[in-house]
Amino acid sequence: MSSSAQASSSLLTASVPGLILRLALPGMLAMTASSLAVLFDALILSRVSTALSAAASLSFPVLTCIQTIGFTLGMGAGSFVSRSIGSGDKPAAYRAASTALFAALLLSSILCAAGFFLSEPLVRLLGASEESAASASAYARYVLASGPMLCASLVLSSLLRGQGQILSNLLAFSLGAAVSIALDLLLVGRLSLGVTGAGAAILAREAVTLLVLLLFILRSRAIVKPKLKAVSFCPQAIRDIMQSGLPTLLRQGLMSVSSALLTRAGAAFGEAALSGMGLTVRICALFSSAVIGFGQGFQPVCGAAFGAGNLPRVKSAYHFCLRCVVISAGIAGILVFRFARVLLALFAPQPEAAAFAISALRAQSAVFFAMGAIIVMNMLTQAMGLTVRASVIATSRQGFVLIPLIILLPRLFGAAGLILCQSASDLLSLLLCFLVLRGTLRDSSCARGGCSDARTASQSGRHS
Repeated sequence: MSSSAQASSSLLTASVPGLILRLALPGMLAMTASSLAVLFDALILSRVSTALSAAASLSFPVLTCIQTIGFTLGMGAGSFVSRSIGSGDKPAAYRAASTALFAALLLSSILCAAGFFLSEPLVRLLGASEESAASASAYARYVLASGPMLCASLVLSSLLRGQGQILSNLLAFSLGAAVSIALDLLLVGRLSLGVTGAGAAILAREAVTLLVLLLFILRSRAIVKPKLKAVSFCPQAIRDIMQSGLPTLLRQGLMSVSSALLTRAGAAFGEAALSGMGLTVRICALFSSAVIGFGQGFQPVCGAAFGAGNLPRVKSAYHFCLRCVVISAGIAGILVFRFARVLLALFAPQPEAAAFAISALRAQSAVFFAMGAIIVMNMLTQAMGLTVRASVIATSRQGFVLIPLIILLPRLFGAAGLILCQSASDLLSLLLCFLVLRGTLRDSSCARGGCSDARTASQSGRHS
């Protein structure tokens, strides 16, 4: 039996806790390595000057906008491939994988080319001051230049995860992060090249990551891989991808909007506040990346089991994953809250930026458990192809709950309101998610037709 066939079989038959842990560990390491590289870039710039750190923070909404394309098409195609493995429909899997990759390359190239030539108006729209506009614009150009490579990597890594192939992701993202950190140390830390050095590190990271993923896919004969001849933009192919990709599109799209609003709100309180909020976002991204990596071990198990009609296995996987994440999040939150001052002394040497970041990090770490639970719930509904429920969950935390809070709280409570925006959004969104998920995993409910969106998703995995 081929390695791919063995992986596909284990998704349906292996013990759920051991299988999830085995699949999750490389994903957690890969996601954490990628976030560490971004955080280290911000750390190096913050130690040079608050202005350079603010420039990196101003470019964060640009990065989230680019990631929207890769995450949407990657998550949609990866989840569909998992369900297709469970239902045995390989042709549809090849079509979805191929269409997602080439669509990501096309769309990201158009978006990034437009943004590259309009980078200065873009960062000014995000709140850049006269003093920071030039460096923020230069940093944003490097982010935009790396965009197509980033999107392609996100799609390929999702396709590999959807087939239970995750060691390649660990190798790709770890090597990319290592190259980025080494270049940051050399070009920014030692040679003092500032934004130019940081930009070169960004380009090198994305190039190395993509190259490793491509080499793995091209050398393997036993997995569903993108092929140009399999690309199809027919309504059915788009529907297959967007069934699970739509919630990600809504989440990432609204995250881009909320990031832009948060950046503008932070800029109103000065460069120290903008730098402090940017560092807090990147530190918290370490935790959320670890949770997402853990969930990436859960999603192929859930998607394959749901495609095969094994709802009890889906339920077992979900409950195990949720317990692990909530317990780990509680411990991580306590530790980060306790040592926030020590942590920010390393990442934000300037006193004003450090003071702002400490308060924001403590507020966020207190609700790590809510953030983790929401991520797991979103991954469950996406893996099952429950488009409506997944969309509601995906858009709550970073979207229609957070955006009104960003508009309202800073006006009412000043800087304290800005600090509390994300924490308040996490708690309110968790309550909403519990309401949305009620009855989703009840066998009797689905048997009676209570889970119509679930039944539709399962059927689309069998019939394309």
